[in-house]
Amino acid sequence: MNQTVKALHEKRMKLWNASISNHKRYMDPSTGRFKEAFVEYRECPVCSEDNYLKLFDKEGGTYVKCLNCSMVYLNPVFTDTALTDYYVKNHSVQAQVVTDDISFYRRLYNKGLDSIEAGRRPGHILDVGCSSGLFLDLARKRGWQTYGIELNRREFDIAQKKGHAVYDEPLEKIRFDVKFNAIALWDVFEHIKDGGGYLTAMKHMLGDNGVIFMQIPSSDALAARVLQDKCNMFDGLEHVNLYGVDTFKRLVNRCGLSVLEMQTVISEIGVLNNYLNYDDPYMGASDNKTHIPGLIDHNEIHRLLWGYKLQAVIGETG
Repeated sequence: MNQTVKALHEKRMKLWNASISNHKRYMDPSTGRFKEAFVEYRECPVCSEDNYLKLFDKEGGTYVKCLNCSMVYLNPVFTDTALTDYYVKNHSVQAQVVTDDISFYRRLYNKGLDSIEAGRRPGHILDVGCSSGLFLDLARKRGWQTYGIELNRREFDIAQKKGHAVYDEPLEKIRFDVKFNAIALWDVFEHIKDGGGYLTAMKHMLGDNGVIFMQIPSSDALAARVLQDKCNMFDGLEHVNLYGVDTFKRLVNRCGLSVLEMQTVISEIGVLNNYLNYDDPYMGASDNKTHIPGLIDHNEIHRLLWGYKLQAVIGETG
């Protein structure tokens, strides 16, 4: 019998609950919103326009949609100082979630490595936000020389003890003595306020024929557009920028880079079936994760790039 959506998400809800619990340290209990000392207002992170539509409030934050380019982002957003403080003091549940569902993550990470290695040989690879280092473990088995960045101290310690070259400082503060053949960001880029600046910095760290691989939640995902504020993609604090296919390509091209390959993974059809059946989207009992009866199946969702996570391989233009 197929595993229910509830069974799949129960372990992952530990990560969600731990993150939301951490929000309370920064919130004003009288308003249910983040204290003004921790946040700042900003223009669209893709097109720099300041014309947006409020979408909804979620867990202390407010998501808006740019009326110029359709980018979805948090506004206001945590200041750089507040964000750094949050991540340094954050929980280490991510490492436990990966351990509990290690077969899923091994398949996902190996699929990403397949995309990275298409047309290139193993060399130096950097994993930004490497957690406890599972992706780097798999890359090393394939012959890569492994580097990582992890701000969470407990996860940093785990990855370093495995023998990876791991740093516990932000990317912009590190001076590497090598050029990278690949830089990977697994569910990290949506946490970066200045996506354009980050892409440009990584571009200068690449060697010849080097690529950037990333997986990000997609605001074009069918699940995100149907569930909206009930979707766990919108966490109110960490997911500061939520790109869709067009806004992502626009940002990449602005930085003098090109999207070489793009696909989506994780259809979230089971979550949608729960919701369409008036049930809790994540804790409902549906075991149908292949199709929404009479509407769409997982193959069509991914053909349209409507999956929950967007994966892209990026390289230099020309």
